[in-house]
Amino acid sequence: MIGPRDPRVFAPDFLAPSGGPSEAELKTWRRAAQSGKGTPWLDAARADALARYALKFGEGVQMMEAVATRFREPVREVGWEIIGADADGENWQDHRDPQRAYALMRAKLRAARDAGAVLEYKLWLKPAGT
Repeated sequence: MIGPRDPRVFAPDFLAPSGGPSEAELKTWRRAAQSGKGTPWLDAARADALARYALKFGEGVQMMEAVATRFREPVREVGWEIIGADADGENWQDHRDPQRAYALMRAKLRAARDAGAVLEYKLWLKPAGT
């Protein structure tokens, strides 16, 4: 079975430098992501780390917002966010599947990166099936 550290699934371009966030940070962000407020703004690597961490608990990214970190880089593409406006079958409400939500999130992070956008993300998590 392919695990969360398998390079075939989790490309190193999304991993945070020097090992990524601590367990304490991940726990704090996970609690925030379960609340109505969501996480603090996280860079792409930290958002990805939190989403992978949440998978260990059967949770997925239900909703995500993106903001530009530099004024000269406005968010040019609403598709870089998971906001419930994706194609039929891709929204959390359609499937409630953490793995599918994670795949969609990674595609959005990759699209923003490929377009040269430097964004930060706020995440909300939900357990599978809810």
